[in-house]
Amino acid sequence: MELIILGSAAATPIKERNLSSIALRFRNQIFIFDCGEDFQRKFAEAGLKFNKPMKIFITHFHGDHLLGLPPFLFRMSLNDRTAPMMIFGPRNLFLYLYLHKKILGLKANYPLKIIEIDHQTQELIEFDGLDSEIPRNTIKMNDNIVLDSKYFSIKYALVEHSVITFAYAFIEKPRYGKFNPDHARDLGIPESNLWKKLQEGQIIDFNGQIIDPVKEGIVGPKRPGRKITYSGDLAPSESLIKLGIDSDIIIHEATFSKRLTETAKEKKHSTSVDAAYDAKKMGAKQLILTHISARYQSDALILLEEAKEIFPNTILAEDLLKIELK
Repeated sequence: MELIILGSAAATPIKERNLSSIALRFRNQIFIFDCGEDFQRKFAEAGLKFNKPMKIFITHFHGDHLLGLPPFLFRMSLNDRTAPMMIFGPRNLFLYLYLHKKILGLKANYPLKIIEIDHQTQELIEFDGLDSEIPRNTIKMNDNIVLDSKYFSIKYALVEHSVITFAYAFIEKPRYGKFNPDHARDLGIPESNLWKKLQEGQIIDFNGQIIDPVKEGIVGPKRPGRKITYSGDLAPSESLIKLGIDSDIIIHEATFSKRLTETAKEKKHSTSVDAAYDAKKMGAKQLILTHISARYQSDALILLEEAKEIFPNTILAEDLLKIELK
């Protein structure tokens, strides 16, 4: 699992910082959180593959989090993409992209699903591609989970901002412990697809013998999955604390320093100190400060220093910063 900062600026890009976007590589998939302007360039610079299964999550409809999405979709069609893509976001996400189709000729010549999150009705409204304005399906949500699979789930929370805004958490499901290949060989199990099943904790039938990999010590006991939470833009919100409990990493907007607390409140944003207190309350292991205002172009370290006084394990986001979660 690898986390990549694709954009860390607030509202206005500067030479060192593009607009908001986060990428997560997990297994054979790419997860994107927000697509600020010129997102596609940072995507390429990060060495991410354009034809991988992809899920995109939009936090809210402000340009610095969204305007990079249509150009990216245009590029996918030009690149003859074949891998599936899913895009999640607030209501009217489909309309936003559909207008690009009608006015600019946006195409999606690849499997595409657009899923709008209706917080009020607790439903997911699913559109199949860009051709029909009629939803293909409506799905009731359970516990704010917008996507659930064998290996992970994605959960959202409505947070406080000037428009409807969601924070998201990527929650890996419990993993089996370390695989012991020597013990598998001792039991006579050859290196084959059986090993993959054993690594995933599956009980197998080998030559008429039922082998439980955990009981036999071939794999260790289950370990907790990893969790990454992304705040989007927000004023301090208890819903974010609840969503981010026990996160390995919380990526939190820190648009202003504590000297501009009143400005942050007025604009419904967070300071570096707000981010640090949130990380502490949720019991996170690490805090990454992002969405940095252009006013700190030459002295962004002040934000880091303020946060570290409260939450020492804090780092400042930098474009193309890569963090491997082991």
